[in-house]
Amino acid sequence: MRTPSIVAHVEPLRLWGLVKPTGRDLAGDDSHTTFYLRTNEDSGMLTFASALDAEIYRQRLLGCGQSGWLRAPLEQIDLERLMSGRPERQRRLMLALGFSASDTQVLLQDDQQLLITPLLPVSVNMLHTLHGVSRLCIEQEIFDFVEQWWDRVGGHQYSDLMRITAGWSDSRLAQSAHHALDRAAFANLRSFREQWGSTGHGDECAVFSPDANAWQFSSLSGPRVRALH
Repeated sequence: MRTPSIVAHVEPLRLWGLVKPTGRDLAGDDSHTTFYLRTNEDSGMLTFASALDAEIYRQRLLGCGQSGWLRAPLEQIDLERLMSGRPERQRRLMLALGFSASDTQVLLQDDQQLLITPLLPVSVNMLHTLHGVSRLCIEQEIFDFVEQWWDRVGGHQYSDLMRITAGWSDSRLAQSAHHALDRAAFANLRSFREQWGSTGHGDECAVFSPDANAWQFSSLSGPRVRALH
């Protein structure tokens, strides 16, 4: 892989996390916690390359009774402090790539009614300067993969659309996320598998297109073979 860099595109993708204020620490500074995910294989800080996806997830958390979470650019989150108390294997980003879906075009959720996201584990690598400033370094291949994934699921130029939405106001993002959730159907992953035996032939992913005001679904591992119900 090439030398790590966070700025290889003219307009680099911004990454987003979810934080919750926890009061003030001993130094008197505002203290935050961040949203961590644990799967059977990996664990790490939930991160989004799409501001819209981050807002959709945040609103879903609120709808499930988990209030207080805020969407924040990753460069404004003190990753070193938040990662320092974690075991080495947990010092990673879990980069969300849209939302998991079934081949009946419903979004899948866990037993807590939280949305399930396809995840790409990314190691945290902090670059320290002589002036004591730290910044996150991510290999360019990660960003290239995300954009290719977006265009595969959301259609041609979907990655360009996500770059545009990153600059939207909070109110506009919130409105678009509300529309997305309002237009989505949901199913519990466990119940869905009990009914069908699987979620379908091939992994399904969904992303919301603000231009079309609709969800875009894509089979990632082959054609759909089950009729929609």
